[in-house]
Amino acid sequence: MAGPDAPLPAARRQPDRAGRDAGDRPRQRRPDDRPHAEERLGRAPRRHRGPPHQPALPHSRGAQGAQGDVGDRRSDGRRRAGAAVGQRARPVHAARRAGEGPAPVARGSRAVSRRPVPVVRLVLLFAVPLVAVAGAGWWWLSGGRFVSTDNAYVKAHIVQVSPEVSGQVRRVLAKDHTQVANGDTLFTIESRPFRLALDSADAELDAARAHVESLRGIWREAVAELSDAEARAAYQQRQWERQEELALKGITSASKRDEALNEARGAADRVQTAREKLQRVLAALHGDPKLPADQHPMVREKQAARERAALDLARTTVRAPVDGVVVNMRLQQGEQVRASTPLFALVVLSRPWVEANFKETELTHVRVGQKATVVLDTYPDVTWEALVESVSPATGAEFAVLPPQNASGNWVKVVQRLPVKLRLLPHVG
Repeated sequence: MAGPDAPLPAARRQPDRAGRDAGDRPRQRRPDDRPHAEERLGRAPRRHRGPPHQPALPHSRGAQGAQGDVGDRRSDGRRRAGAAVGQRARPVHAARRAGEGPAPVARGSRAVSRRPVPVVRLVLLFAVPLVAVAGAGWWWLSGGRFVSTDNAYVKAHIVQVSPEVSGQVRRVLAKDHTQVANGDTLFTIESRPFRLALDSADAELDAARAHVESLRGIWREAVAELSDAEARAAYQQRQWERQEELALKGITSASKRDEALNEARGAADRVQTAREKLQRVLAALHGDPKLPADQHPMVREKQAARERAALDLARTTVRAPVDGVVVNMRLQQGEQVRASTPLFALVVLSRPWVEANFKETELTHVRVGQKATVVLDTYPDVTWEALVESVSPATGAEFAVLPPQNASGNWVKVVQRLPVKLRLLPHVG
């Protein structure tokens, strides 16, 4: 069958022989050539799976030209088979040489048996999904259920240390970055002016107590004067009444009656004066002449002044209010300090916490009271247990002096971070 559609015969096999190459070196026997796909038993002809293409154009020289080309190819294939034993020469269709695709397989060709599926393919088919599922499960159980962040900081309360009295610094005992206990002396202030103030307050307190005792004596005198005035007033009143009766009977003169009347009125005035004096003394004694002197308001006032002076004297020694570490110490001996002016700070050692800034998208299932673990950079081999104490309702930018305003202009969505307070639990060691 001639023409471009004629199938080409398979390349002939060369007999097994040992040959020599160009250098007369003996060549080893090579294996037989593999049969062409069309010659394999039990295999159906392969169907063309390539892209559709247009049919081959007829040869310019016609059927004879195409047949000549086929003959040339056959002879070329024979030459290749003779040059190298075992090398297979595949027939090439004329249309394929023209770039149109593989040649059709003849209907009469024998079917070839199918190759077995490699074991590696089965292993990859089943093992890879299982490994992926196992890895995903391990990731979920080990850390996939938790959220973590490196944007976290250890926080502690900071106490500003400032003197409560003004004066000159006499001694500085605390040093920067040193640990102090509650009640330890940090520095002292010159105390002589405050000692003088305390002595003055003591003197005033003693004077107040003496004054209270004198008021009690005055009160007793006023009581006696009032009693005497009342007695004299009663006597003068009776004398005036007798003179009035005698005057009505004409026994005594009118001048004596008037004299008795004036004396009675004078005695009554002295009674009133004695009563007013007694009231003033009683008011000075706070209405109770038997009230102890230390409970008298004037004595209590002087006592408070004395305690204030003693407190100021005690405040000349500045002590640590809590257990902590001294930081930012710049105080020097001889400096003049003012009351309520911060001089340095103390970092409290008790109950530190961690402030972790999580993304808002990671806080969906975070609740107060949940357990957490913290690893500090200072101690990378130690894992600290912690509890979620609080979740901030807003970002830190909202509490700034000038919070951001995104109501106008271009706006870009940025995931915000919210502070989460983690309370560290006591750790052994």
